[in-house]
Amino acid sequence: MDKYAYSEKINVHGIDVPFVSGIITPKIERPMRKGHYEAGEVGFMRDILRPGDRLLELGAGVGVVSSAAASIDGVDAVLSIEADPTLLPMIRETWRLNGIENAELRNGVAMAESDAKDAQEVNFYVRQDFWASSMEPDSRAYERVEKVPAAGVETLLKEFRPTVLSCDIEGAELGLLDGADLSGIRHIIMEIHPKVYGPEGVRRIVDMLGAKGFLPSPEATTSGSVKRFDRVEVDGRMTEEQGIPQRVYKSWPVETPRILIVTCMKNEGPFILEWLAWHRAVGVTDFLIFTNDCTDGSDKMLDRLDDMGLVRHMPNPALASGSANFQPQALRYLHYTRQMREADYIISMDVDEFINIHVGEGKLTDLFEATGEFDVLSMSEMNHGSNDRLAYERDWVTALYPGHESPSPGWRKARRGVKSITRLSPRVQAIRNHRPDISPDLGEVKWLDGSGRARNEFMAEAEDNGWDSRDSYDLVTLDHFPLRSLECYLVKMHRGDVVVANKSVSNRYWRTRNKAEHHTSDLTRFRPQAQAEYDRLLQDDILAKCHDDSCAAHEARIKSLEGVPAFEQRKMWIFSEAWKGEIPEPYRSRVAEQ
Repeated sequence: MDKYAYSEKINVHGIDVPFVSGIITPKIERPMRKGHYEAGEVGFMRDILRPGDRLLELGAGVGVVSSAAASIDGVDAVLSIEADPTLLPMIRETWRLNGIENAELRNGVAMAESDAKDAQEVNFYVRQDFWASSMEPDSRAYERVEKVPAAGVETLLKEFRPTVLSCDIEGAELGLLDGADLSGIRHIIMEIHPKVYGPEGVRRIVDMLGAKGFLPSPEATTSGSVKRFDRVEVDGRMTEEQGIPQRVYKSWPVETPRILIVTCMKNEGPFILEWLAWHRAVGVTDFLIFTNDCTDGSDKMLDRLDDMGLVRHMPNPALASGSANFQPQALRYLHYTRQMREADYIISMDVDEFINIHVGEGKLTDLFEATGEFDVLSMSEMNHGSNDRLAYERDWVTALYPGHESPSPGWRKARRGVKSITRLSPRVQAIRNHRPDISPDLGEVKWLDGSGRARNEFMAEAEDNGWDSRDSYDLVTLDHFPLRSLECYLVKMHRGDVVVANKSVSNRYWRTRNKAEHHTSDLTRFRPQAQAEYDRLLQDDILAKCHDDSCAAHEARIKSLEGVPAFEQRKMWIFSEAWKGEIPEPYRSRVAEQ
């Protein structure tokens, strides 16, 4: 046919393409001659296809991708489905020029099976630039309408049995694979079209594929419109990419979620059981606890809890590497653990922090129901001061220190730290202590605060660990007890920082956190549930002894610090700061003796 006549060939990625001016318009010709046309798709095919593979291509263009795929040694077969009947002779000629004999071409519009059965034939809107032709008429002007057979994707999958799927169908990919059985497919190459269905549509596609066991490839950039998805379970075994075990993600909502807290501890023995009981009662199902250099029996207590199946206790991996960055090393190692692989939500937090939920019965599932779907929910901290308590007491932290900083700070004092509940999805790249690293290129990100408000501005600066906390406490508060009593603070000073070795709490640490004028963040409502769990824990005689031993070790440490100059100087500074220079009892008589 004259309309398909050509006198020149363009070589694109090693594939000869007939230069038919009526089809290869100037807008298409330029990227072809520069080597940009279908570069991502061809590169992916050459990376992933191996002997015996069968490629199902939905949207064939002018045959470049199918020719590149079919030319790879050992590829068994290629089936190309193209909706635009104008392109069929062009594709066949491209195949002829490149000696392609293991490919089949069909005219059809790929659709979900139920839609295809109802439609049988579909309107296809042909535009001047063939790559803009599609099933929707409204995005831009079209030249004509073609009636094209509907091709049910589930029928195609059953009939052809592909191992690799390529999909470039100008927006019709949304919903296409939702009901399809993809168990025989190893890789999916898909061009997404957010201009057609928006970032929420991209989110739907990515989450659907994640629930079916396909994750964005860590070997391929997530930016750009062409995405590569790799199946993470093959022949019943999880694959590994770049050494990190992969996982299958569950769709929202998860009926019985696995919720993991990961934390680092050193010499926190007296406070572990209250914190553990509270969060087990709140609904946390799994605890991964890393420790280093414990001298108060914390490690023995956690070993017992591990024996009881209540936590997973591990030495901090920083010990083996000689690193001083205890918490960062542990969080990097977290990604290799079974606990993270099996979790649906993950929270990195400390033993002096308590999740205080204000809706329903105070459980995490109540919070999730109140907020609706999210990727990240960052809880603003509420610091509780020493409440003028000097001595350590064997009682609950949440009962001894009710006073806290203002729940309604002015704008100068509004910035406060956060800890985040992260729903594990294909968008999550890494877990860090305050907030995750999350990709904005894989669909809409839903980042909420403790009042359920969208706070996506937090993504603008990846190093931000806090934000404007005003009006962010309606649904959940992170009640933080960083000081406890003066004596506990001095032991914390002696212990050093749990994040980085050889770093101690400062005068500023006390000054900025010792606020206790307000009592609105009430933890008494949930205390009965936590107390019941606490009592159950102490029914284990070995655990109860470990707890008593840690309390005694804490008291012994307090005694050993008396008279040590650095700690006496800190006490004197605190007295001048908090008590306006008046030395309270029992310290007044001790100072007089000295």
